[in-house]
Amino acid sequence: MSELENQRGEALLISTEVARMLVALGVDWTDESQMRAIAREALAYQGSDSTQHLEPEDIEGRAKQKLFGLTALMLRTMEEGAELGEHVHGSEIWKALAKALWTEKGSGSPQ
Repeated sequence: MSELENQRGEALLISTEVARMLVALGVDWTDESQMRAIAREALAYQGSDSTQHLEPEDIEGRAKQKLFGLTALMLRTMEEGAELGEHVHGSEIWKALAKALWTEKGSGSPQ
């Protein structure tokens, strides 16, 4: 990202989409166990999984695919912010997902 980009604004947009996908999946972002479960799935997700064919009516599969892509974008946004010396984050939902990801990554859960 360029230093001219509005990273905080982008983070809020990503947060909004993450929230939508969590609603579509029936995941309560305030429930740590549910967030950790989806974080485990996100960490195990392989980019090549996104090329698998999903049926049009597979709402859950499409929502997960989008959520996992947003998760990668979220992590990259935070990383780029750190490179510029900025702490970039979105909403409370963003923070809950980030916490679940870091907890799962640190727990040594199989990926």
